[in-house]
Amino acid sequence: MSGSEEAFVALMNRKAAELGMTATHFCNPTGLNDPDHVSTVRDIARLEQAALQNETFRQLFTTARYTVPATDLHPQGFTVESTLFSQLTGTELHNGEILGGKTGYTSQAGLCLAGLARVKGQEYILVTAGAQGNHSTEPYHIDDAVKVYRRVSRAF
Repeated sequence: MSGSEEAFVALMNRKAAELGMTATHFCNPTGLNDPDHVSTVRDIARLEQAALQNETFRQLFTTARYTVPATDLHPQGFTVESTLFSQLTGTELHNGEILGGKTGYTSQAGLCLAGLARVKGQEYILVTAGAQGNHSTEPYHIDDAVKVYRRVSRAF
């Protein structure tokens, strides 16, 4: 997209600054550990809010399973599945539903989630980080988000 990974990361940092992500500095496009790669849940929520304005992103973010059409690199296309939806027992909430999310994990950040729910017509973004466990344990990051969303949904 921009000629090199370094140039792409520079674009990421420029966009982060434009979005007011004042505590974020990207070093790579993957989010994997680097001593200088930092962010906060507040900044990731700002990023999610901006990204959700893009229809393609919103569709992928809120879909349990998406099939990418054929490309030169993948002539058969390929299918991606949401780890959030695969680990939820249901998306319904009192007065609402969990719409989607992106899970993540590194040893330093723990289990993380950027999620989206709708309660009584209002959308709520929730970003969690630092949950105990890893890919082989219970999905504590998802459990935490479900608990918070259930509290929000019962407050109305």
